[in-house]
Amino acid sequence: MADQNVPGSNPPFDAIYNPSGFDGQVTSDFMRLGGIPEALKKDLIDFSVADFDTFKVRLLDYVKSVYPEDYNNFAESDLGVMLVELVAYMSSVLSFKADAIAQENYIATAKTSDSVTKLLELIGVSLRGPVSAKAGCKLTLQDTKYQLSGMDSFTIKSSDRVFETDSTRDTLPLSYTLYKVGPNGNVDMMGESISLNSLDSVDEAGIVFDNLLLLEGKYQNQGGTFQRGVTNHIIDLTLPSVVEGSIIVSGADGIFTEVENIWFASAGDKVFEKRYNENFSCRLIFGDGTAGYAPTPGTNYNAIFRTGGGQRGNIPSRHIQGQTNATQSRWLTEVPLSIINTRAGTGGVDSQSIAEAKRMGPMWFATQYRAVTGKDYTTFANKFVSTFGTTGKGLAVLRDNGSAGNMIDIYVLEKATENHVSRASFEFKRELLEYLNKYKMLTDELTVVDGVVRTLDLVCTLYIDRTQKLTSEDVKQRVSASMVEFFSTVNMDFGTPLLFSDLTNYVLRNAGARFFSVDNYSGDIYTSFNELLQLNNIEINVQFV
Repeated sequence: MADQNVPGSNPPFDAIYNPSGFDGQVTSDFMRLGGIPEALKKDLIDFSVADFDTFKVRLLDYVKSVYPEDYNNFAESDLGVMLVELVAYMSSVLSFKADAIAQENYIATAKTSDSVTKLLELIGVSLRGPVSAKAGCKLTLQDTKYQLSGMDSFTIKSSDRVFETDSTRDTLPLSYTLYKVGPNGNVDMMGESISLNSLDSVDEAGIVFDNLLLLEGKYQNQGGTFQRGVTNHIIDLTLPSVVEGSIIVSGADGIFTEVENIWFASAGDKVFEKRYNENFSCRLIFGDGTAGYAPTPGTNYNAIFRTGGGQRGNIPSRHIQGQTNATQSRWLTEVPLSIINTRAGTGGVDSQSIAEAKRMGPMWFATQYRAVTGKDYTTFANKFVSTFGTTGKGLAVLRDNGSAGNMIDIYVLEKATENHVSRASFEFKRELLEYLNKYKMLTDELTVVDGVVRTLDLVCTLYIDRTQKLTSEDVKQRVSASMVEFFSTVNMDFGTPLLFSDLTNYVLRNAGARFFSVDNYSGDIYTSFNELLQLNNIEINVQFV
């Protein structure tokens, strides 16, 4: 064989068949050829991701696809994985924040009271504030030497009209304010003092008086001056928990009363619109001379209202037993009068819940401040607050028979508590009829009728896991509270049947409740259109499985 290195010998094999000088190494640029173009990288992004775990998986998938040579260490302890997890964490927080902000922009999904309040304000609807309890009472003159005769009278000052006691719910201080009831059932909400004469007494001697009423809430008085240089005068009542229906403003122009919406008032109406804040302090908006009467700028005003309200104000009879002082007109001296609440304090209701506001707000907006349909009349009846501060449940029913086609019956029950209703008082029904007549169609004739309360006693069995035997009493208490909530006046309407499957599903939302059954009824309970179901007594028997 010829030596390859000797000059003149045969050339090497590679020189003949591989002129380029191939050295036996095969190289490829497949990574460059298989790379993802910049314009297509966005197609790898999954915009439906929302939670931390999914964000992390999608980020790692993206890194593997776009940077296969630059990063390939996916151990949990690696710095790169830590950075990916930090980005996933921040992304999930921002995603949750975006969802939370979005849901607060709609009444149906909003959860915070501030959001619901602002959304309802956009459609001219405000939350109902706390409602105070009321109780009948009796005043008795302790020293008969000062009994009334002829034109004599007793005068009780505003400072002597407030009586302090304790709530039976939380044992915290509770205030009741004394008011006088007129012959026609009206309550003098404006006067700072109360005057009693012999005609108000139940006996000829002027010793015992029972034409009086105790309304829960502390008597408040705020004065000031109407602003100058503004279109609508505004008064801010800064004290929290202003009781619904308790505000009256007096000034040089007369007495101003509350209306639902100031923009529906005529130029001469001396009215104001109340708007609650989150803590149920409120702002009073007066007219501008076109919509509502405009108070004279620079003149003084005096706002009288009460603070308090809620279920904690409901008290049993004879719970308030105290003494007050009155000035006898003939003797011109203060004389002692004893006071006792002869009837239980009922009707106290907490401020409107978010759930109720979300349900009732759109219905109230749909009425457009006029009653045309039966649903409109029902909405007005359910929103009504009497001068005593009480509310109720209402249902409008059309008499669909011949010439009575324009006759509408308003079935109504008055709320005693958030969970109990009772037959409405005459004063409540009279005021409700006057209220509805302001908004009814001209040809409609309204009649207020008593609704029917149908009480239930339930005997139930609650099944709980044996492993939770030590906490069974807590589970039982939660289930009992859920049953009370299920039958609350917010959830129950006229004609609503009791489907035990719904009650069971409502109860089983409580952690620890394995199964639930009602033992003293074999089937669902159906009601007539004018009946409202109310829970009376509960007996819950616990079994362990």
